[in-house]
Amino acid sequence: MIELPAWAVPNAATPALVDAGGVMRSPLNTAALRINRLGSHYMVALAFPPYEPEQGRIIVSRLIRAQVAGLRVPYPLFVDQGQPAAPVVDGAGQAGLSLKLRGLTPGYVAREGYWLSIVDPAGQHYLHNVAADAVAAADGGMTIALSEMLRVPFQNGAAVHLAEPMIEGIVDGDKRAWTLAVDHTTSIEFTIEEAR
Repeated sequence: MIELPAWAVPNAATPALVDAGGVMRSPLNTAALRINRLGSHYMVALAFPPYEPEQGRIIVSRLIRAQVAGLRVPYPLFVDQGQPAAPVVDGAGQAGLSLKLRGLTPGYVAREGYWLSIVDPAGQHYLHNVAADAVAAADGGMTIALSEMLRVPFQNGAAVHLAEPMIEGIVDGDKRAWTLAVDHTTSIEFTIEEAR
């Protein structure tokens, strides 16, 4: 899995939910039926400011390798999500629209709309959105409501990133392109989509 340097911070982002469900419509024009399926995930289009040649060549090299190996980048946050300590999954095999955590700072508040990523045994991050406010108890435990269903049954003690959630997956498309300008800067845009 390829990661960009810490100084490679996007100046624009367009996130999107890739919905695994759908709406079934009858050919007889009866009521539509919403079908929810496991597997909804996220993608985000990222744009970066123009970089000087030394920085631009590093990002281009990593994106070329990420075409095959995949890419992990911090999910762009516009708010500080606080200092949650070191949360982990509390109990193996959880499923559905809630996630039990432990190891949080007592009193920490996960607000509706916050983002988190959960790490599986192979080190892959899965991005999720918080559906409702939740407060960590005195023992550091919390149950978070999620906006989309958990995609895998995480292990007990799996790391959860609330302070800096990550999005990880494939770099969308079958080509990589970058702009080389006459002022010797390199402009880069790409889309990353969670693979699972």
